[in-house]
Amino acid sequence: MSAVDRRGAARANQRAAAFIRFQLLGDHQAMHYVLTETVEDDAARLAFVAALASIASTLATATLGRDRALEYLQAIAHNSAALCSADDIDRFFD
Repeated sequence: MSAVDRRGAARANQRAAAFIRFQLLGDHQAMHYVLTETVEDDAARLAFVAALASIASTLATATLGRDRALEYLQAIAHNSAALCSADDIDRFFD
């Protein structure tokens, strides 16, 4: 991994951590950081989403255990599908 890639991944992790801090604590300074941090391109946005997913999955697994975390995510997907009338949600959880 190049230095540029490592720097991009580190910034994505910072944004993801700040976003989670805002969600957990209502820390508006953290959300301000997320909103004002420039996201240069699609790769940076994807890195942010990947970092967010990684942190969230680690926390969910540590808290709930793997099976309960997966059940929780499946419930979210089904509830969200019902809200938006998505018909193909089961293909993600077969």
